[in-house]
Amino acid sequence: MFDGIVNFGSTALIAVILFIIGFLWYGPLFGKLWVKLSKIPAIEVAKAKKKGMSGMWKSIVLNLIGNFILVYVLTGVIVLLGVTSPMQGAIVGFWIWLGFFACTTLLNSVILEGKPWGLFALNGLYWLVCLKLAGFLTVVWS
Repeated sequence: MFDGIVNFGSTALIAVILFIIGFLWYGPLFGKLWVKLSKIPAIEVAKAKKKGMSGMWKSIVLNLIGNFILVYVLTGVIVLLGVTSPMQGAIVGFWIWLGFFACTTLLNSVILEGKPWGLFALNGLYWLVCLKLAGFLTVVWS
């Protein structure tokens, strides 16, 4: 649908940037807090640490694919809206976050799955940062 209007090179680069942000966010920055709020048992954390990178390749590849699709669709929406300013791109990222992330998947994790509000805040802020940055960079690099 967005053939010819999406720059695949910048889309891939932004997807990798989002991956790096996710690695830092859920690793050194807030990893321990995320594990605590997610109520992941210590034995599962120990198993994951023991496996190291060998057990993570599938997750890494799927995450990169998901990031690419997210940025591809966001870029298509930004182009179709005629956004020309990086700040407008960030604003589109905000509205996508509010309508499709915060009010649906993230909120439902609290309402329907019983996850704590702290996890909603941690995950919500992560996606807000990612979508605003992706919207901003999409316009800069288009």
